[in-house]
Amino acid sequence: MVAGNVVRLARNDPEFDTMLVPTDGSALSIAAALKAVLFAKRLQARLVAFHSIPVYRYPVYVGGIPFEYPSEIDYETQCRAIADRYLDLVANAATAMGVPVSKRIEFNSATAQAIVEAARRENCSMIFMGSHGRGGLSRAFLGSVALKALTLAQIPVMVDRPTPDEIGNAEALMRENAIEP
Repeated sequence: MVAGNVVRLARNDPEFDTMLVPTDGSALSIAAALKAVLFAKRLQARLVAFHSIPVYRYPVYVGGIPFEYPSEIDYETQCRAIADRYLDLVANAATAMGVPVSKRIEFNSATAQAIVEAARRENCSMIFMGSHGRGGLSRAFLGSVALKALTLAQIPVMVDRPTPDEIGNAEALMRENAIEP
């Protein structure tokens, strides 16, 4: 690695004062978000916990729209309530550590684009997110929100691959808060 490409992270560095921490509600993303809280504490940075929800799409079937399908308002209400519970896990951890935090929920089916746009709107200086660390064909077929965010972002993106223990701790925290991991 060339020394000129290394970015030194100082405790009071104004360049890293606000971090966007996206979570999809999975144990992996919660584990990464909890690590982001620790990182923000070290940098004395503010966190923006973020969740992107796919936009509502009416189902189209040969026989029409099924009666059981929720309305757009019901869908958005239910999704916001679930997302708020995920973000509360991050916000409560941040508050307990004295890290300033705010929560943002957005309806956008292009998750990586939503993350990058939210970081820009919130004046974030860094994005901290988790990744499965897939490679090869699985990444090609499944895609990677982290990889897409890396290519779209104009600010640093810290991608964390939580350990099995960190994921286990996140799962335990989720169960404690009555959230299915």
